[in-house]
Amino acid sequence: MSASKLPEAMEENLDKIDSALDNLETALEPILATPWDTLNACLEPVQRAKLNLMIAYTIDSLFFLYLKTQQGIATEEHQVNEELARVKSYMSKLKDATAAQENEKSKLKLNKDAAARFIKAGLV
Repeated sequence: MSASKLPEAMEENLDKIDSALDNLETALEPILATPWDTLNACLEPVQRAKLNLMIAYTIDSLFFLYLKTQQGIATEEHQVNEELARVKSYMSKLKDATAAQENEKSKLKLNKDAAARFIKAGLV
């Protein structure tokens, strides 16, 4: 044991959490520095939905971490798990919707060579 009286494995885990939170803070800094209205105004609807889901998931995950580490609450039965599952389901729905939209776009692409052959054959 070290001078802090915590088991070494626990100290390592706490260091990892601290490092991950520092990385998260760095990653979120540009988003948090921009006014919300400005940020939403420059995004397409799908990007806006992804941003909102990312923020909801981040907040729920941080709250889960807070309950687990600071409050010592058993999170298995806590409502935060339901909220995380709800956000994940919306992420899945958005992923399915964007995949379907991309699939439709690929179907609608014009095959220029085939169109040229049809036109040429129709003119002859």
